[in-house]
Amino acid sequence: MLKLRNPGAGKRRWLDQTAERFRQGTQLGLDYALSNKTSNRGKIHAATYPNIRTLGLPSDYCRMAVNQAVQLARSHYGLRKSKRRAGKPTAVRSQGIGLGVNAYKVVGTTLRLSTGSKGEYLWLPLSIPAKWRGRLQQVKGDARLFRRGEDWFVMLPLRVPHTPTVRDGHGEPTVIGVDLGIVRLATAKHPHGTWVVNGRPIRHERERQASLRKRYQRHRRTDRVRAMKGRERRWMTDLNHKVSRQLVDLAIQYPSPVLAFEQLDGIRDRVRGSKRFNRMVSSWAFRQLVDFVQYKAERVGVKVVFVDPRKTSRTCPRCSHATRANRPEQSHFRCVACGYQGNADVVASLNIAGVAAGLLRYGPPDTARPDEGQPGLVGDRLDGVKVDEQQCSHTDSNLESSA
Repeated sequence: MLKLRNPGAGKRRWLDQTAERFRQGTQLGLDYALSNKTSNRGKIHAATYPNIRTLGLPSDYCRMAVNQAVQLARSHYGLRKSKRRAGKPTAVRSQGIGLGVNAYKVVGTTLRLSTGSKGEYLWLPLSIPAKWRGRLQQVKGDARLFRRGEDWFVMLPLRVPHTPTVRDGHGEPTVIGVDLGIVRLATAKHPHGTWVVNGRPIRHERERQASLRKRYQRHRRTDRVRAMKGRERRWMTDLNHKVSRQLVDLAIQYPSPVLAFEQLDGIRDRVRGSKRFNRMVSSWAFRQLVDFVQYKAERVGVKVVFVDPRKTSRTCPRCSHATRANRPEQSHFRCVACGYQGNADVVASLNIAGVAAGLLRYGPPDTARPDEGQPGLVGDRLDGVKVDEQQCSHTDSNLESSA
């Protein structure tokens, strides 16, 4: 995301007019989608494109307006399908201006926009940090212009060319299961110990930010609320970048590394609780963290796999007995069948690794409980996971058994 450098009055006027026309075009597509109860891109495009063109938008801007309408319609239908309250969606100017691949070009340190007239362009200088100047030739794909306050910004997509590193493929893979959560942001059991990111400071900071916003709103200090906008999101994004880098650096220490995660899509709809708990879950940026891990891992040749999350924190990694009673409290695991004890998050990490190793060796089904005839999931019997003799002697004090 780059800031436009002090556009003049004429350029600001063009940007404001185009943003309003883009909003109107998006609303035309959205109205058609809602009235006809469809989110089919082809139908919406065919029915509304001529009317959007009459607003004065160039063709590529019209295509992006249709795309924006489709996204809003699909989001609305998705909320209704999950039986959540969903008011009638509307297009707002703050969504900005969609820029198709043919509507813009980065020339040096300047953004060139098509105005719809042949040979006529709008040139907008960009404020580019020094570390990003060498990356502008990698800009490719649809972009977006938007206004925040008095400033205009452009969000440019980068397509980084790279050849994935082929790591040592001899022998069985070293699978590291990663359990994501709120109390512990991430927990990974690897052959030489346990890697943990404590989630309590993160949760406390989010609670502090929410309390601060609530206090400002109660005293009608909307200026302070606006000043805080995006601060928490940027802070969490930076943290996810750091955590993902640490996790990938951990994985590349082992031969043929594989990182395994639970498939947590839709968890916000499945897990409901108190207002405070729902706020914590809704602000849980686990998808972003996994996305960051994926692209960083791909660059260094680390494979990332996903497994079914069912019963991963309730299944005993020693005897495979799965029941809700195995987890008497949030942080503690104790198998009612064999007496195995440990930290619940690390147990989940072991189970995720075992399921992922089974998938790599046997293929589906991807469940926390191994199929009949498959090896167990703990110690030197971890299915396909390379471990040493210290695997069962956990270095994390939370895993010390009281038995």
